[in-house]
Amino acid sequence: MRADKFFAEKFGSRTKAAEAIERGLVLVNGKPVRPKDEVAPSDDFRFVQPDEYFVSNGGYKLARALNEFSYDCTGKIFADLGASTGGFTDCLLQRGAEKVYAVDVGESLLHSSLKGNPKVVSLENSNVRYLTKENFSDKIDSVTADVSFISLRLVLPVIAAVLSEEGGAFVLVKPQFECEKKNIGKSGIVHPSAHEKIVEKVLGFCKEADLYPFGIVNAPIRRGKNIEYVLYLKNTFQGAKSDREILQKVRAFVKQYSQGALE
Repeated sequence: MRADKFFAEKFGSRTKAAEAIERGLVLVNGKPVRPKDEVAPSDDFRFVQPDEYFVSNGGYKLARALNEFSYDCTGKIFADLGASTGGFTDCLLQRGAEKVYAVDVGESLLHSSLKGNPKVVSLENSNVRYLTKENFSDKIDSVTADVSFISLRLVLPVIAAVLSEEGGAFVLVKPQFECEKKNIGKSGIVHPSAHEKIVEKVLGFCKEADLYPFGIVNAPIRRGKNIEYVLYLKNTFQGAKSDREILQKVRAFVKQYSQGALE
């Protein structure tokens, strides 16, 4: 039986089992496996306890960025745009956020562990494109964004509008929603050669919204999925990275990916 199907009951679903397997949290006969690998009940299983656990894979993407840029969430109020299940929201709370506004166009998506949390304000059925400061009862210290099926060109101006002057934003760049169809392969994977141009285009959107890059990091790699990036942005130009510096990092990530060395 496939590993992701075999461990589905333990992790709550086949998708979550696949995520755990891809993160190296499942060892079969002492070795990591892939979701499609065959396993048998007679095999020896061991489960690695992660340092952090989040309600969805998004939490690990944000955690890597927070670590990379030594960002302290303690006592801050966040707007999490495209909250969905709440991976980013969960990560922010575990890192000490005072409050998180979880915004999503859908409804009843938040994980049950977050719905009753007094530090979470759920703004369901809310299209992020039309948000203003009036949607929030507090000053927003920082913003996170993980949106799908929409270009960041439409979201970045909203981030700039709701973000406090001294705030920061962590924005997930999903190449599949920013590129031309010709750059997407049959499996839905964006050709690595297109990534630099895609990020360059997103940096242009940032500048149009008066947001400036202070760093970029790749999200943890999942087999069979696109390389994604987290951009760290601020609404001040002072101390910002140049586009050239950001794109150099992207080239390095893509090179590592082609060599099978990107994690």
